[in-house]
Amino acid sequence: MVMDFNSNLSFNEIIVRYALLIAIGILAGVTQSFILIVPAMAVFLTAILAWCPIKAMMTGRRTAH
Repeated sequence: MVMDFNSNLSFNEIIVRYALLIAIGILAGVTQSFILIVPAMAVFLTAILAWCPIKAMMTGRRTAH
């Protein structure tokens, strides 16, 4: 399985990820649950890199068949 690291998210998907990041950040701040920083960082990285590993794997499998 070869994965390319080119951006595979559209602009709309990136905006949704930033909105999700803000929602997780507000939830983490209100509840003071610092364990929510881990999913927030994952969402942040996929948004800033415009690359989703799950989407890359799914499209890679779809094009291989």
